[in-house]
Amino acid sequence: MDKFINPFSDYGWKKIFGSEVSKDLIISFLNEVIQQEVIVDITFRNVEMLGLKQDQRRAIFDIFCENEKGEVFIVEMQKSRQKYFSDRVLYYASFAIQQQSMIVKERLEKEPDEVVRKRWNYQISKVYVVCILNYVMDPSRPDKYRWDVVRMDRELKQPFSETLNEIYIEMPKFVLPLSECDTLYKKWLYVLNNIEIMERLPQELNNQIFRKLKSIVEVERMTPDQRLEYELSLSVERDLSAALDTSFEDGMEKGKAEGKAEGMKHGIEKGKAEEQRLIAANLKKQGVDIGTIAQCTGLSVEEISEL
Repeated sequence: MDKFINPFSDYGWKKIFGSEVSKDLIISFLNEVIQQEVIVDITFRNVEMLGLKQDQRRAIFDIFCENEKGEVFIVEMQKSRQKYFSDRVLYYASFAIQQQSMIVKERLEKEPDEVVRKRWNYQISKVYVVCILNYVMDPSRPDKYRWDVVRMDRELKQPFSETLNEIYIEMPKFVLPLSECDTLYKKWLYVLNNIEIMERLPQELNNQIFRKLKSIVEVERMTPDQRLEYELSLSVERDLSAALDTSFEDGMEKGKAEGKAEGMKHGIEKGKAEEQRLIAANLKKQGVDIGTIAQCTGLSVEEISEL
């Protein structure tokens, strides 16, 4: 029986980072990942955001919060590779940007002064999207585990705008032993990668943040209802993974069968074509008109002339 819950389960991720009780954990984690003291306090926002129109797709965030300066933080945990994931991140970020603009415009519309009411100049607060990936995005890419993405000038390689900041961390590539984790940032990544298989909290992690994390994720501290919810969430994830694996295997088998059938079909067609050329060659030897041979065999005049 595992001593700690899996942080890469939906239940575990939100239990660690997605509640008022663990607010100091998400503040510590984000400050370390962003690598500057950007958050003193946060307010959790509704994780479900509708589009501007009724028929538009909605966004459902794992963690969605805002600091005291109005800067927005979206934290996504992705367990398996998803096609167009970076595009989905951009789509999600657009909701946070649009929401800011709507709030500002609503506030300015209430200003009594006409000049003030038209004052908004499209300035928006920073949006950070932190993506913790429990898979490798592209095995052919360099062996680095962290990607920092901003709008950048292609020629000068300098940031053009840092309003939108995307951070991708590929957890399978983070393989440092605890003895080499010399910063709180590295220790956070180590803990997320290893806490599920830990028997106890090592001395190197014996500080207030990780002691609190340990108390939150200890299986024996969970109520029966929490334990049931956690086990059900794992069961759903395992079932989904098994279904995807089965679909993949079925697709492979179908592809093999279709490939074999296509190969047989190609072989038959190739044999028929060769047979037609032999017939055409024999007729040509017997002095039959090339036009007539073409009508009989389906070969072109050019093909028959070359025989």
